[in-house]
Amino acid sequence: MDQRLIGAAAALISAASWALGSILFKKLGDQLPPAALTLAKGAVGTVILGLSVLYLPSAPVDVSSLSMLILSGVLGIAVGDTLFFKALDNLGAHAVVVLLTLGQVVTLMLAVVWLHEMPSSLDWVGIAAIVAGVALVLCAQISEGSNSRMIGIACGVGAVICMSLATIIAKEALSTMESVQAAFVRMFAGTVGILFFVLAQKGAFLSLKPLCHPRFAAFFLLSVMVITFGGFWLSLFAMKTLDVTIANTLGSTEPLFVIPLAAIFLRETIKPIAVAGSCLAVSGIVIMLRPWAG
Repeated sequence: MDQRLIGAAAALISAASWALGSILFKKLGDQLPPAALTLAKGAVGTVILGLSVLYLPSAPVDVSSLSMLILSGVLGIAVGDTLFFKALDNLGAHAVVVLLTLGQVVTLMLAVVWLHEMPSSLDWVGIAAIVAGVALVLCAQISEGSNSRMIGIACGVGAVICMSLATIIAKEALSTMESVQAAFVRMFAGTVGILFFVLAQKGAFLSLKPLCHPRFAAFFLLSVMVITFGGFWLSLFAMKTLDVTIANTLGSTEPLFVIPLAAIFLRETIKPIAVAGSCLAVSGIVIMLRPWAG
């Protein structure tokens, strides 16, 4: 089977997994604060990926690639994931996922600066559609007038910037490593990074107490599996087999999956303006991908 087709399928499954993961972690966030959630997720994910590395093919790791993946992990996981969970606490899962589509725009802008790529005219049309779509969704949130909503939006934007930077940095190292290896290094680095932050917080480990309950722990493990393999590993695999922009674009179709999931499992009221914004954002992604051009 064509590698690009496999990579595209991996990216779409990753998008669906992130959407489902957003729903699951929204529920987990009701009992675990953002930093504790990032630490617990990272610890379990590191063990799972570490065991996978032992049984799957691996490649020699050079110092440069290792350094980039460590930086990518700290930025994307320790900082980015914590901001993401904070945003989930203050906004609906649907709004946060749509906000994260801005990652495509930020990644493209970073690619212009870092990789010296130049967007085409259609790319700019796609960017405008994504930004307009996100603006519509956020307008629905802001209209409800809450300080927590504004905090959620600020944290969501911060998460987008951190995750986009981490994506560009990780892409530089993926050419020399297996995707599971890279996922393990990033997850380990991010977990160690957030551990230092948690250690600095007084009584922070008490916030992990809900994990002592078997049912909650089982639900947590299921959520981590969905994110680690369905979302995290498949997204890296997609980036390894596709151009970073295409992989990121396909991975940004989360809003299509999260709208029904948020309505069904979280009982979120999805306003018509938010649905319109989601469709507009996804149309912008399609314009940037331009599947008809291939």
